[in-house]
Amino acid sequence: MEPATSRLHGPTIARRRLSQALRAARDDTGRTQEQAADALDWSISKMIRIENGKTKPTVTDVKALLQLYGVTEAGLIDEFIDLARATRQRSWWMEYRDRLPGGYADYVALESDASHLSFFQPLFVPGLLQTAAYARAILRTTAIEGLSPEDQEVRAEVRRLRQANILGGPKPPRIDAIIDESVLLRVAGDATVMREQLEHLVQLGRDPQIHVRVLPFKAGIHTVSSPFILMEFPVPTDEDLVYVESGMTQPAMIDRVDPQRYWSAYQRLEEMSLGIAESRRFLTETARKFL
Repeated sequence: MEPATSRLHGPTIARRRLSQALRAARDDTGRTQEQAADALDWSISKMIRIENGKTKPTVTDVKALLQLYGVTEAGLIDEFIDLARATRQRSWWMEYRDRLPGGYADYVALESDASHLSFFQPLFVPGLLQTAAYARAILRTTAIEGLSPEDQEVRAEVRRLRQANILGGPKPPRIDAIIDESVLLRVAGDATVMREQLEHLVQLGRDPQIHVRVLPFKAGIHTVSSPFILMEFPVPTDEDLVYVESGMTQPAMIDRVDPQRYWSAYQRLEEMSLGIAESRRFLTETARKFL
């Protein structure tokens, strides 16, 4: 039982690390959740929420749990306390959280902590790589959710801030993106918007941290029909996460499945895709079609 290093990034990953470490500490004592809750005169629901990462335990709560579990090493206690305090830090996205679908809000919170993001997108350009004009064209045509003009503005601002804080941050993640050829030909807005977007992808691809690959029609049929994003984190004890989207349901975070299935699918799609240099040429040539 040992928490991941507290030299962490945002409050969401801190809460995940803290909940996992507290659960491991309880397991080390052989206590059940019910027994631990009874010993502290807590409700079982409070214990479950803490261990599921659904609530932020106070420093006092964490100290009480560590005392119950017999954790006495000063350095280890400090790590737990640092994690508890980190969960209460405020990040830029917090003021928008109530305006976003739950799954998408979770993704935005965790995306900032990722060291590697891998996108598969058969529908449109990934949000982090969109131009402002392309993003607004996408938001205007989001028919399923029926976004109001005000909600469209919120989503556009969140997208802008994501790009500023992640791509423009001090330690941007590595980004791999596989984009289906149909995305490049499906017009969002008008020809000018599309040309600007494709040229933007070419420019982004010059960054050694960003790899854009095109999955061409000539590669044939594949069976992955939904977009998904794989997230890796800098601390090895933080498990990879998968975020999936559907046009017919609210976005959802999958954090209790083995992401290996998605990694296997991603690797197959990557093998079917054009190489990085060839993809850049393909994007450049396609952009000229919108002149």
